[in-house]
Amino acid sequence: MPQLTKRKTFKIEALYAGLQSSYWLGACIFSGFMAVYLGFYGFSDTLIGLTSSLISIITVVFQLYVSSYSDKHPHIPIKRTAALIYLAMLALVGLLALAPLPILLMLLVYSLTGGLINVIPGLYNALIMQFVNAGLPVHLGWPRGVSAMVYATAAFFLGLALERYAASILMYLCLAALLIALFFALKMPRPPGKPDETAASVPPPAKASFRDLLSASRVLQLFLVASIFMQAGQSNTLLFLPRIISSAGGGKTALGLAMFIQVGMEMPGMLLTPWLVRRFRARAVLVVSFASYLLKAVIIHFSNGMGGILLAMAASLLCYGLYGLSSVYFVNDIVRPHERVRAQVLVTMSGALAAIVANPLAGLVVDQFGVNTLNLACAICQTLALMLMLLCAWLQNAGELAPVNQRGI
Repeated sequence: MPQLTKRKTFKIEALYAGLQSSYWLGACIFSGFMAVYLGFYGFSDTLIGLTSSLISIITVVFQLYVSSYSDKHPHIPIKRTAALIYLAMLALVGLLALAPLPILLMLLVYSLTGGLINVIPGLYNALIMQFVNAGLPVHLGWPRGVSAMVYATAAFFLGLALERYAASILMYLCLAALLIALFFALKMPRPPGKPDETAASVPPPAKASFRDLLSASRVLQLFLVASIFMQAGQSNTLLFLPRIISSAGGGKTALGLAMFIQVGMEMPGMLLTPWLVRRFRARAVLVVSFASYLLKAVIIHFSNGMGGILLAMAASLLCYGLYGLSSVYFVNDIVRPHERVRAQVLVTMSGALAAIVANPLAGLVVDQFGVNTLNLACAICQTLALMLMLLCAWLQNAGELAPVNQRGI
């Protein structure tokens, strides 16, 4: 029986690796090279920032609807919801592949597609935690590590390809990636037992709202604010990384190499995260992650060439490499079982909320003052994020030490 459980667990992990890898392949093509693609069709940095902001607004709307739908229809598998989203994305990316479209229509279609893409990670986090909560010893590290390597490898070769081919090829490649992602979404098995059966001892409130979820936990509130500042502080290394590379004298090949290092270094961190969480607790791992984001921002700000930029990219080992999984464990621990889907969605939404404000401002700063000013602003954001994360960790620790009837955080 243990051997059967081990075999079943590995099959789930392998399918989850395919699920994550195919998703991040599509995300690399669509979002990782967003500035390159839109710039090819005449978008200014300010307009690229506004597009990213619109994507984030749409993301928030979509995630609110999807999470509410999942709560009201727990009998509908999460994988089916993901499959429907992929079908919608295939239609929209197919329209983009017919480019050139009028610039306003392209902005709208690109934003709708980006909003749908950003909904997927929250669903995947909730899906895999259903297996964990059902008692299956699913290892989350190596599937996420494999997906990071897929993203990194794709970024490197896309950088090489874009030196030779026009950016218009990106949408055709994205269509292929989405088809693979749809296949894995359909192949993923349903978690054992009924939805959230692990929480069955206490029935959930009939209509618990996001406000109820937030008001029940000061730790969650602080963590979301810290994540917003952290995500805002990444606008230079995500959306405007091509501008940083260009200012350091690099081209598209250097951009692909930087993305390869940035994402490839996440794999060891992801592999180590489950062990680190068991050994040191998720909150401690998150503090290290936030401190590493600050270090990365400082290196970029003071760098004057590609060497410093690539060194900063290597710091991703302890940035998203730790944050991606430890945040899932952390949130899973601080909310009630029936609130976990919405709580994971809120964490994903924190990035969207950050981008709504940060990305258009970042584009404006780059256009008006240059990329170095943006790098300084990002370092300030990461400083605030680390301070808030330290407070968040302290509050959670204080809540665990308090008597049960005094815990309200």
